[in-house]
Amino acid sequence: MKSSRVIALLVLLLGFAFNEWAFRFIFPLEPIDSFLRLMTLVLDLFLISFGFAFVVSKHSFGTRLKNLLQNNSRSVSLFLGLFFSYCILMAVEFGCRYYFKLVYQAPYSEKTYWEPSAIVPDSTLGSALHKDTVISHAYVINDSLIYRQNYRTDKYGRRINPSTHADSTYSEFVMVTGCSFAFGYGLSESETLSHYLDSVTGRRAYNYGVSGHGTQQTLAILQSRELAAEISEQNGVLVHFFIDDHLPRLIGSRRLIKLWASNYPYYYLEDGELKRDGSFWTGRHLQSRFYRAISQSAFVDLFDIDFPLSISNRHLELFGAVLHEAKKEFKKQYPKGQFLVVIGPNSTLAKEVTEVLEAQNVKVLDLSALLDKEDKQYKIHWTEAHPNNKYYLEVALAIDSLLRE
Repeated sequence: MKSSRVIALLVLLLGFAFNEWAFRFIFPLEPIDSFLRLMTLVLDLFLISFGFAFVVSKHSFGTRLKNLLQNNSRSVSLFLGLFFSYCILMAVEFGCRYYFKLVYQAPYSEKTYWEPSAIVPDSTLGSALHKDTVISHAYVINDSLIYRQNYRTDKYGRRINPSTHADSTYSEFVMVTGCSFAFGYGLSESETLSHYLDSVTGRRAYNYGVSGHGTQQTLAILQSRELAAEISEQNGVLVHFFIDDHLPRLIGSRRLIKLWASNYPYYYLEDGELKRDGSFWTGRHLQSRFYRAISQSAFVDLFDIDFPLSISNRHLELFGAVLHEAKKEFKKQYPKGQFLVVIGPNSTLAKEVTEVLEAQNVKVLDLSALLDKEDKQYKIHWTEAHPNNKYYLEVALAIDSLLRE
């Protein structure tokens, strides 16, 4: 047998030997994560491609290699370039893993405790609050308790917002949708945006915020629920409280798929028409699996590389279409109601978001310059990304000022 075929067969056997089962046999105590599985598959492709290039030859290894270099120089250069790039990538990857394992030390230890869990799976929204429950939430830094809060929920899975006026005085409602900023993460029920809106606007406030939610959940709620069965007042205002991170949640970015959004509603535009195809995990399974695999890369984690790398005009178009459709759904249930998107303080996307929403005839209140949420007077704690009650009071007063116009 010619040497080219012998070498090719050895390389092919080596390619088949490189798999997670072999790794588990050799290193039984080391976990094989999805990223290493993916990179092992890529290595197998290189080895198998190399093997097949030589196994078909009847010549010696040297002669076959010479023929390839003479007749297929571009293909050989491409193969070698990709292979060496792969080797560099893996060297950097294992260097980053070494850094995280033996060098890196976090500036502080952070722990969050929930009893019961913060959320439960939901087939429509991806996640939801427990119904008719008291959720205990404790936040601990370096073994010091920063806060402990109890969140009460009602039978519809909303955070309870006690009325600030006599029930007989309410003629309209204000429902707040959004994420943990709408929910009032880390705050008592008398310190949330809903509480202050109830107080200053004189409208009965309902808190539909859920930690982690994005813009698509506002549309999903309106498409799936009859609000008149949940809200006593006959007319009112929907306030969607927007933060920049809602856009990565809407498009199902790599970072959000890793963290919590894989089962979130998957909306997309097809020929200008807004459609939904289940969740990110079911509607675009291969892309979501790829995102989850690369999220286990130490290199991606160290530099927090997100995919897509930036928010594009196409993403903004989808954002505008989702909220335009949400407004339509809200108007179906409350023809005389108001639909308002409030852009939270410190938004860097405020200009683009405002333009795309105004083009869709969606009313916008830009509060990006209202205050600096990073100022310590608006923070619960210096390690906590969520704001305190002073922040929400100023936001509520600004919303009330617009609603009175």
